[in-house]
Amino acid sequence: MRAECGEALAPWRDRLECRQSFKPAFDRLNAAGYRAVERLAGPYGLGLCLLSKHKGESRAALAQGLDLLEPGGVLVCCGANALGAASLEKEAAALVGLAGALSKHQCRVFWLQKGEQLPAGLAEWRAEATPHPVGDSGLVARAGCFSCDHVDKGSALLAEHFPAGMAGRVADLGAGWGYLAARVLSRFDAVTSVDLYEAEALALDDARHNLAAYGGRAAFYWQDVCAGLADVAPYDWIVCNPPFHDGGKADPAIGQAFITAAWKAIRRRGKFLLVANQHLPYEAELRRRFRDVELVTLAQGFKVYLSSNRHDR
Repeated sequence: MRAECGEALAPWRDRLECRQSFKPAFDRLNAAGYRAVERLAGPYGLGLCLLSKHKGESRAALAQGLDLLEPGGVLVCCGANALGAASLEKEAAALVGLAGALSKHQCRVFWLQKGEQLPAGLAEWRAEATPHPVGDSGLVARAGCFSCDHVDKGSALLAEHFPAGMAGRVADLGAGWGYLAARVLSRFDAVTSVDLYEAEALALDDARHNLAAYGGRAAFYWQDVCAGLADVAPYDWIVCNPPFHDGGKADPAIGQAFITAAWKAIRRRGKFLLVANQHLPYEAELRRRFRDVELVTLAQGFKVYLSSNRHDR
């Protein structure tokens, strides 16, 4: 669960079913010869769970992992103390009881054995995988998705600065649970369609729910934007609030790859709207790809750019 390929798992490659909903990691697993899946069926005798930085997601994964085991099966959980592994170990010990634990290099491994009956308290942990309302947005998201408990300030700022007259075919790169796409579709009747590109399958599931009322005007693509988009008809507009973290480290190259993907997918006189944290160095890449680059606003720690008239490839 949240599987990552590595040398330590290589001898088990043929015996593992690797659940991974993040497309880049999913693709790495397949490329390394592992059997990557979006969902697990079970029952299994052994489960391995890599804990994430999102406590709610990790609690839900632990409960789901136990559900997938046969009686007597063992669930092994591991994670860094900095990501809350020690805290979750204490909670699991109190709720379920541990069969064992190890600690080294600021990381923890602990394991639980499934009994004939699971504690009733795990129901609350399972529920953390259920989408819940995001503030007063009218939309839902689940634990583990980006900005799952509030509308991201950057996305909200970008939506406030949508130009009048947006129309035609639109793409939302790094669409998450669909906030920007929902704002586009609800405001602009002349927009014929919005294609949502998102690497996290769980967020894309929430986006499908959030945009169900728009029917065929919304389409969904589980895709790593950094790897480029599939061949599509050029877009009239592209909106984007790109991620800029790889694990715990800031990586501006991700946003720069999103700019390249947008440049390749937009029609010659199409328009590209991007929001980013003020400190991120995106302007040079925008000017390399587009002739006209306008700083629309600089506010609340974010900057919004409107770019158009792309340079030739």
